[in-house]
Amino acid sequence: IPPENTNNAITQQQRGHPPLVAAYHEPPPHNSNSNDDDDDTTNDDYYANNPTVFGRILDGKIPSRTYLESKELLAFRDISPHAPLHALVIPKRYVRNVYSLRGISRHSEGEEGEGENESQDNNDIQLVQNMRQMGLDLLEQHQPKSLASGDYILCFHIPPFYSVDHLHLHVLAPASEMNWVYREIKYKCGARWCTSDLEVIERLKAGLPAVQYKRLF
Repeated sequence: IPPENTNNAITQQQRGHPPLVAAYHEPPPHNSNSNDDDDDTTNDDYYANNPTVFGRILDGKIPSRTYLESKELLAFRDISPHAPLHALVIPKRYVRNVYSLRGISRHSEGEEGEGENESQDNNDIQLVQNMRQMGLDLLEQHQPKSLASGDYILCFHIPPFYSVDHLHLHVLAPASEMNWVYREIKYKCGARWCTSDLEVIERLKAGLPAVQYKRLF
């Protein structure tokens, strides 16, 4: 990632955007939604298995403009914003993309007892719901008029149509002020390359893959 122009950084801060800071972000609680039951990763090397630029933001090696942070999520400004508010909400846990998301197992539908509870817990529905909520919180704080009027976009890109292999939710507002190329093409939900957060949640709840398309490669 190229360094930001100093004058531009000052201008962004004056406009209310967060300052550019490199900071270590505390990992989520141990084994929180871990894919590995035997995970013994310590906090010191938690992000070592994340080879992406987002992993380097999380471990403090690359600065970012942080909007919000929770125990499991981080929201920061996109380095190439395409709307007055363009944030990325990412899980601190390394989840590669929408194809990595787990829904409710169809095999457990109708079953009762402990097995059903395990099926309900061992999925990523809550993760995506939390990502959506953080996106809505950002809109409420920074673009309340857009939130009230529905003039915003919350979306995931579908591989291979993205540049960072770490799950991230785009939060853009006001959508009406975006260049039409980005509003109607790149971030157009329902296209082959882009899906809404709500569609992902509903598909996972139904026991379906997060997106309807098979991997291209």
